[in-house]
Amino acid sequence: MKMKLDLRRHCIETEMKRQYNKALSQYFKAATDAERQPLETRIEMLQKGLENFDFNHLRAGYPELRGDMEAEITLAAQQDNPPLILINGERIDAY
Repeated sequence: MKMKLDLRRHCIETEMKRQYNKALSQYFKAATDAERQPLETRIEMLQKGLENFDFNHLRAGYPELRGDMEAEITLAAQQDNPPLILINGERIDAY
Protein backbone atom coordinates (compact mmCIF):
# COMPACT_ATOMS: atom_id res chain seq x y z
CA MET A 1 0.00 0.00 0.00
CA LYS A 2 1.14 3.52 -0.78
CA MET A 3 -0.24 6.71 0.66
CA LYS A 4 0.45 10.30 -0.36
CA LEU A 5 0.88 12.94 2.34
CA ASP A 6 0.01 16.60 1.82
CA LEU A 7 2.69 18.64 3.55
CA ARG A 8 1.78 22.03 2.12
CA ARG A 9 0.41 23.19 5.49
CA HIS A 10 1.88 20.72 8.01
CA CYS A 11 5.07 18.86 8.81
CA ILE A 12 5.19 15.11 8.28
CA GLU A 13 4.47 14.29 11.92
CA THR A 14 1.36 16.47 12.09
CA GLU A 15 0.06 15.16 8.77
CA MET A 16 0.59 11.54 9.77
CA LYS A 17 -1.27 12.14 13.06
CA ARG A 18 -4.13 13.81 11.18
CA GLN A 19 -4.35 10.93 8.70
CA TYR A 20 -4.21 8.37 11.52
CA ASN A 21 -7.05 10.05 13.42
CA LYS A 22 -9.10 10.40 10.24
CA ALA A 23 -8.65 6.70 9.40
CA LEU A 24 -9.61 5.67 12.95
CA SER A 25 -12.77 7.75 12.76
CA GLN A 26 -13.69 6.24 9.39
CA TYR A 27 -12.95 2.75 10.72
CA PHE A 28 -15.44 3.05 13.56
CA LYS A 29 -18.08 4.44 11.19
CA ALA A 30 -17.57 1.65 8.64
CA ALA A 31 -20.52 -0.73 8.35
CA THR A 32 -18.81 -3.78 6.84
CA ASP A 33 -15.54 -5.71 7.07
CA ALA A 34 -14.91 -4.87 3.42
CA GLU A 35 -14.93 -1.16 4.33
CA ARG A 36 -12.76 -1.74 7.41
CA GLN A 37 -9.99 -3.80 5.77
CA PRO A 38 -8.26 -1.02 3.78
CA LEU A 39 -8.60 1.29 6.80
CA GLU A 40 -6.92 -1.31 9.03
CA THR A 41 -3.97 -1.43 6.63
CA ARG A 42 -3.74 2.36 6.55
CA ILE A 43 -4.01 2.65 10.36
CA GLU A 44 -1.31 0.01 10.87
CA MET A 45 1.08 1.69 8.44
CA LEU A 46 0.60 5.12 10.03
CA GLN A 47 0.92 3.71 13.54
CA LYS A 48 4.22 1.97 12.71
CA GLY A 49 5.58 5.19 11.24
CA LEU A 50 4.45 7.32 14.19
CA GLU A 51 6.05 4.89 16.63
CA ASN A 52 9.35 4.43 14.78
CA PHE A 53 10.25 7.58 12.85
CA ASP A 54 12.60 10.13 14.41
CA PHE A 55 10.64 13.19 13.32
CA ASN A 56 13.21 15.71 14.57
CA HIS A 57 15.88 13.97 12.47
CA LEU A 58 13.56 13.83 9.46
CA ARG A 59 12.64 17.52 9.62
CA ALA A 60 16.29 18.53 10.16
CA GLY A 61 17.60 16.42 7.29
CA TYR A 62 14.85 16.84 4.73
CA PRO A 63 13.36 20.32 4.34
CA GLU A 64 10.53 18.85 2.24
CA LEU A 65 9.21 17.14 5.39
CA ARG A 66 8.91 20.39 7.37
CA GLY A 67 5.88 21.55 5.43
CA ASP A 68 5.23 24.62 3.26
CA MET A 69 7.08 23.10 0.29
CA GLU A 70 5.88 21.57 -2.95
CA ALA A 71 7.08 17.97 -2.94
CA GLU A 72 5.46 14.61 -3.47
CA ILE A 73 5.69 12.73 -0.17
CA THR A 74 4.62 9.09 -0.11
CA LEU A 75 4.53 6.44 2.59
CA ALA A 76 4.98 2.90 1.29
CA ALA A 77 4.10 -0.06 3.48
CA GLN A 78 6.63 -2.77 4.20
CA GLN A 79 5.53 -6.07 5.65
CA ASP A 80 6.30 -6.25 9.41
CA ASN A 81 8.41 -3.04 9.25
CA PRO A 82 7.75 0.68 9.50
CA PRO A 83 6.83 2.27 6.16
CA LEU A 84 9.30 3.79 3.74
CA ILE A 85 9.25 7.51 3.02
CA LEU A 86 9.62 8.61 -0.57
CA ILE A 87 10.29 12.22 -1.53
CA ASN A 88 9.53 12.85 -5.19
CA GLY A 89 9.86 9.10 -5.75
CA GLU A 90 13.24 8.79 -4.03
CA ARG A 91 13.55 6.64 -0.91
CA ILE A 92 15.10 8.38 2.09
CA ASP A 93 16.76 7.01 5.22
CA ALA A 94 14.01 7.46 7.81
CA TYR A 95 15.71 5.60 10.67
